[in-house]
Amino acid sequence: MCRFHIGGTGAAALRELLTSWAVREAGPPEPLPAMPPPPARELADPLDVARTSLDVWRAAGLGRESLHSRSTLAYRLDVAEDHRRCGRFIEAIALLHPLAEAAAQAFGPVDEDTLKVRNALGQAYLAAGDVDDGLDVLREVVVTAEHLHGSDGDLTLVLRNNLAVGYQQAGQYAQAIALHEQNVRHSEQNHGRDDLRTVGRRNNLAATLAFAGYRERAIGLYWEILDAMPDVGSDHSLAVTARQNLAILHNPSWKP
Repeated sequence: MCRFHIGGTGAAALRELLTSWAVREAGPPEPLPAMPPPPARELADPLDVARTSLDVWRAAGLGRESLHSRSTLAYRLDVAEDHRRCGRFIEAIALLHPLAEAAAQAFGPVDEDTLKVRNALGQAYLAAGDVDDGLDVLREVVVTAEHLHGSDGDLTLVLRNNLAVGYQQAGQYAQAIALHEQNVRHSEQNHGRDDLRTVGRRNNLAATLAFAGYRERAIGLYWEILDAMPDVGSDHSLAVTARQNLAILHNPSWKP
């Protein structure tokens, strides 16, 4: 439910009343801890070790092969993403590291596709639990995108969001929140406050605030998201997400 009616009480006052109750009953905020590294891959016998070593060698070889077209680059990115999603982080990194160098040579170090490969490499490091290397790569990618496309370029906003997610995974919420807030400001300036792209970035900020333990701020932001979407429909994915998260945040027993 996103509409409440109580005689003599306006919607704003009722929202504030419900929020203050949930915050009071929940007690002191506790941020979600940093994401733990994934468990080490289990290798049952020497055959598993040999098979894994061969897979890593093949992935690295694919990344080092000559790169002549963007379609070939897209295919290799898909292969690396498949490795990452299946938990084969070593293979993903082994492919993406030389692929980033090959893309820089073929298309230029600040080309959009080169930046996408480096972004994928940073995310693979994070997924593998190598937080420092992952954040280093993503920071470099964002700086390059800002220089090439501007602080408010569409690609810059996407890459900055990915860096914010990396900080969130590392439990570094101040940096993550600052980056999401920067994205919201740029999106409001470029597209307007109620544009769906802006609403989506505000949703990302609200989620990070909730995980950081800022329940009251997150609740207020989710209400703003719903207020900005009356013409889109209540079944839009952003509206559904906002309602679900509002319900969770009004449950005092929920902890990040």
